[in-house]
Amino acid sequence: MEWGRSLARVSVRLAGHESNCSLLWRVAAAQGVDVAFLLEELGEGEPGQQAVPPHLAEVLLSVPAAERLAAMLNMELSRLQWALPHLRAPHLLAGRRARWEWPWYPMEHCLVPACSRCVALRSGGWGPIWLVWPETWKICDRHGQFTHVRQPGSGVDLAPLTQVVAAHRRRRRFEGRHGPVGAYLAADAFAITGWWWRTAVVERWAGRARRAGRPEGDLESAWLWVYPEAVAVARALLDYERQRAPRPGGPWAAAEAQLLGRVAQLAASLDLPQGMWQVPVAEWLHRHHRCVPPAAPSDGPGRPVTALVHAGAEQQGSLGERCCLPWDWNDPSVPV
Repeated sequence: MEWGRSLARVSVRLAGHESNCSLLWRVAAAQGVDVAFLLEELGEGEPGQQAVPPHLAEVLLSVPAAERLAAMLNMELSRLQWALPHLRAPHLLAGRRARWEWPWYPMEHCLVPACSRCVALRSGGWGPIWLVWPETWKICDRHGQFTHVRQPGSGVDLAPLTQVVAAHRRRRRFEGRHGPVGAYLAADAFAITGWWWRTAVVERWAGRARRAGRPEGDLESAWLWVYPEAVAVARALLDYERQRAPRPGGPWAAAEAQLLGRVAQLAASLDLPQGMWQVPVAEWLHRHHRCVPPAAPSDGPGRPVTALVHAGAEQQGSLGERCCLPWDWNDPSVPV
């Protein structure tokens, strides 16, 4: 595969989930040229489009342009596609002409900085690595570091937060076992505990922030402070939906009483003010009132019902997209 005649083959290590733009900036640095020159080697772009830094935008390639990039890196295109999600369908530009494009429309994914240890191992000194991810934040399972789109270069080391690491693993098992239901219940649980975090001062959460070396009010990292409690709430929500399965048309007084009792115990352990913690839980019960029975009903708790508000929900997407509650607790400009 031929590309422009000004650049040689280079060796650049790949990083899983890396954005196209991030890799192109690293390849350009390895070649000693700017990214605009590199793009000219890979194909044609729309007139007037200029290179944008990888933390701000993504660049899309056609198959021939991607093949030129793979050839420049001396690897098969399939290997490149394994690492870079936006070099796979449906993100490839149509046609057999080698071309690239900076999309003007919002992408479905966020551009999140890779953890500092991954950058040290994979970057080769050619610049930071930006990942394509459904959330605004990511936990590196290999190195135990939390990164956020609004905090490049300052990841949170999770070594002092063993409860958070354990909760992250439990949540992954929870969503893997229960599929879309587990995914949207985890999202709802984060919205409930995030609402508490925004409206009350909790010493347990402040203590986690101190151990991580972060300010108590660090909104970007607050996912970590509430993580164990969010997973506990998700399990309580799942049990409630399971108990509704034998009687999907109601009444559910016993199931509601058990749910409120479990959440009350958690709220008491956090010293949440009485009368405050119930607000997001009551909103969740209201939105989950109408439901679809499980495909295979049983005589006792088993497969959960599906709330109509989540009907057709998929396991993919961000927590905010999967959540049914009307507030975005992690947006500082939005009241709860």
